[in-house]
Amino acid sequence: MAFESNNRVDEPEPFEVRLDAFQRIGVLLLVFVILFSVIGYFVSPHDEEGKPVLLLPEVKQMETYRRSARQWIQDIRALDSQIATIAANQQGDLFSQSREAQNALQQAVRLAQEIDRTAFPPSAVSLHNDLAATSLAYLEAARKMMIWVGAPAESNRTQMETALDAARQSYGTLEKNKWLEDR
Repeated sequence: MAFESNNRVDEPEPFEVRLDAFQRIGVLLLVFVILFSVIGYFVSPHDEEGKPVLLLPEVKQMETYRRSARQWIQDIRALDSQIATIAANQQGDLFSQSREAQNALQQAVRLAQEIDRTAFPPSAVSLHNDLAATSLAYLEAARKMMIWVGAPAESNRTQMETALDAARQSYGTLEKNKWLEDR
């Protein structure tokens, strides 16, 4: 007994592909990709031009330390200005001058402690050494300023000015550090 197909040989069999399930999965994947891209854009660190940067853990640690260093440099500038203002005001009230000098000394101590206590990546040893040296130089200048305010002798003023000059030279060295250059 021979069997014959009911389909005609010249007509191909209709084949239905249900794209609804594939389309739903594709749209869902597209939504996830867009969602995670937007989240990644806002969570990722950005460079100076505002573009997101993909970072390795070591690079991220260095970038975080560089940002801290830039903030400390601004604090050092403010401290320098504060010390210079106090030194220039020789005719002020002894109590107000003493209070301002003590505030400057406290600021210098806080800054030196913050720099010393902050963990830094191994590649930033030179930057950390420059920051620490500069903060300690300004701490010494603030200490000499306190001595001068308490005993306004010319020898004390000369020591304070010498310490301030040394601190400014250390600051100049810090500004030349390669890690602080904009890229």
